[in-house]
Amino acid sequence: MNTLSQAAKEARAAIAEDRGDQYDLIIIGGGITGAGIFHLAASQGAKVLLVEQQDFAWGTSSRSSKMVHGGLRYLASGQWKMTRDAARERESMLAELPGLVDLMPYLMLHKQGDFPSAAIFHQVLSVYDKLAGSKHHKPLSMDSAKSWLSELEFDGISGVSLFADGVTDDARLVLRSLQDGVLAGGQALNYAKVNGLVEEGGRIRGIELSLDGGCHRLMAKCVINATGCWAAELHPLEQGGLRPLRGSHLVLPFERLPVSACITFYHPQDGRPVYIYPWQGCSVIGTTDLDHQGDLDDEPGIAQEEVDYLLGLARHYFPKQGIEEADVISSWSGVRPIFSESKDKAPSKESREHIIWSKLGLISVTGGKLTSYHLMAKETLEKVSEQLPELFTELKKAPFSQVTQGYADKHLTGYFGYFAPQIAAMDNDDMIGISRCQWRELEWSIANESVVHLDDLLLRRTRLALLLGRDISRYREAILSLCCRYLGWSSTKADQEWDRFEQIFNRSYQLPIKQAEGDRL
Repeated sequence: MNTLSQAAKEARAAIAEDRGDQYDLIIIGGGITGAGIFHLAASQGAKVLLVEQQDFAWGTSSRSSKMVHGGLRYLASGQWKMTRDAARERESMLAELPGLVDLMPYLMLHKQGDFPSAAIFHQVLSVYDKLAGSKHHKPLSMDSAKSWLSELEFDGISGVSLFADGVTDDARLVLRSLQDGVLAGGQALNYAKVNGLVEEGGRIRGIELSLDGGCHRLMAKCVINATGCWAAELHPLEQGGLRPLRGSHLVLPFERLPVSACITFYHPQDGRPVYIYPWQGCSVIGTTDLDHQGDLDDEPGIAQEEVDYLLGLARHYFPKQGIEEADVISSWSGVRPIFSESKDKAPSKESREHIIWSKLGLISVTGGKLTSYHLMAKETLEKVSEQLPELFTELKKAPFSQVTQGYADKHLTGYFGYFAPQIAAMDNDDMIGISRCQWRELEWSIANESVVHLDDLLLRRTRLALLLGRDISRYREAILSLCCRYLGWSSTKADQEWDRFEQIFNRSYQLPIKQAEGDRL
C-alpha cells in the first residue's frame, strides 16, 4: 500500500523517463476541491494524476474557519438547496470520519430587539435539522448559558440558542483525501507547476509541467482545473469573474478566551456574524470578509484593520478578560474564490455557490464550501462523463480507508485511516506542547506525506506553528533532527529551511506589528 511519498516518487520517476503514458484525468490543484475529485476518480478505477504548484492545501484549504456546516446564514438568505446539501454532507462526514470531523456545540446569542429573536431562530433551527435529517438543537435556559459561559458579558442578551455543527482540521482533510486516493491507485505531486495546456485539434489534450527543474508534456483524456482563485487565469470565464475575498482569524490561548462551544456574535461595528470557538486546545476568533488586493501568488496575511475588528469583538463581549494584541499566538488568512457578476455587493452578501464551466477536454470548477467538496467532485466528474461517457459508468461514493489490522485510537484513525495502526505502534506518543499532535505523528508525516519544506510540516501536515506560535522554537532541534534523518537534509539545509519557515511565519501568520518587527522565533 503506497503512501503519498512513495506514490510521488514513482510518479516523478515515470515523468522523468518521458514514457508517453496517457492519463484518464489530470487534476490541477491540490486543495480540497482537487483532492476530493482525485479521491473520487481514483476510487472509480481511473488513472489519475494530481499536480499542485505549491504544497497540498497551501491556499484556502488550510486557512478556512475549519467548520463543517450547512451554513445557517445561507438559509436565511434563501439558499435553502445549498444549506440542505451541505448539512447532509456534514452528517455524512461526521459518520465517516470521526476523529477528523467531530460535532461541536454552537451557541447563538440574541439581544432584545435583534432579528431573529430566540423564538424565530428556534424555528429556523428546526428547518435546519429537517434539511439535514438530524436533530442537534435543544432549548437552553439563560441560567444554564451563564453557568456554561461564566466569563461572557450577558448585558443585553435576552436569549440563547443551542445547536451543533461540525469542526475539522481542513489541511488534514485534504491530506486524508489525497492519501486515500493514492491507496485507490492515484498519484499526487506537490511543487509541480503547470505552465500551460496542450491543445490540439480544438481540444485540450494535456498539460505542460515544470517538475524538478525539467519541462514535460503530459497527456490526458481530460484535464480538470481545480485551482481556486487561479481558475479563471487558466480557463477564462465567458461572463462574470472571480472575486478574491479574504477571511482572517486570530488564535489565542484558551485560558485568555475560555470558550467550550462555538459562539456566534453579531459584531457591534457592522452587525456581521462572527465566531469565537475552541480549536485544538486554543480559541479562535473569525472571520473577516474583505476584498483581497494582494498578489495571489503571495501568502496572504492579516491587516491591522482586521486585527482591530476581531479583537474589538472579543473585548466587547469578554471585557473582564482584558484581551490585548500580546495575547495573540498566531493568525491565518485565506482567500476565497467567489464567483461574482458585479462588485457592487458587499463581500458577505456574495453567494458561496460553486461554478463549473468547460470546453472540450477541460473542466473547470471553483468556489463552493469546504463541507460540500464531495458534491462538487461528483458534479465535476459528471461533466467529464458528458464528454467521455465510457470513463465512468456509475459514480459511486469514494470510501475512506479503514483500519484492517491492529488498533489505533479515534484521533489517529480519523487523521490517517489505513495507516493509523502503524503510527500507533511507533514510539513516543507524547504531545508536542499544548497541541494534540504527537511526536510519532510528526515523524510519520515527515517520512510519508510528501514533505518538501519545513513549512509544509509545521503549517499543514501538523498545525504546530499556529498552535504554539513562537514557542515552537523550543522544539527546533528535535524537529530538524527528524527532518535530517528522513529527508536527508544536511545541517546547513536544515538551518536554511528553518529560516525559510521563520520568514513565512513572521510575514503571513503573525500580527502586522510583529511582522514589521521581524522578531526571530
